[in-house]
Amino acid sequence: MKKLLMIGLTMVLLAGITGCTETVSQDESGNEKKEFTLTETAIVNDTKIKINSVTKLERECSWEYDGECQSYTEPENDYFLVIDLTIENNGSEELNISSMMSFDLKDSNGERGKYALLTEAISSQLDGSIMSGDLLKGQIAYDVKDSDTFNFYYLDSLLDDQIKFVINKSDMQ
Repeated sequence: MKKLLMIGLTMVLLAGITGCTETVSQDESGNEKKEFTLTETAIVNDTKIKINSVTKLERECSWEYDGECQSYTEPENDYFLVIDLTIENNGSEELNISSMMSFDLKDSNGERGKYALLTEAISSQLDGSIMSGDLLKGQIAYDVKDSDTFNFYYLDSLLDDQIKFVINKSDMQ
């Protein structure tokens, strides 16, 4: 009897851990989808994600003196890709966003972009809590190899499915 009770409790616990809720992702017209273009706004559960711009940056001035750059931050790969986003929380609870945990970037070969800490190109880090009905706007930078396309992923929580935005080379500024 104890064995049967333990098996039942384990199954209930596993059901809770693996998630009983289903990720709902759609465009603003209500069409369910998991892949978006740069011009579309994604709605994942109660969160709206809009990419405002994608900028290709060859290098960044890290130290300026008397109006002239004295030192540059250079990418280890081909260039930095800076993604500017707006996240809107339409849920009833606070939403926590982490640029390193909630987002990921892969090139057309499946190689992940390396998270980059830039000082000038990032005016607002995309990290923090968003109260119900509030917004968070910020940028994420990646050190990437040249690619014709990039897939930018958002994961609402560890138990949800991810969505992706497809970024074409022509989308970059």
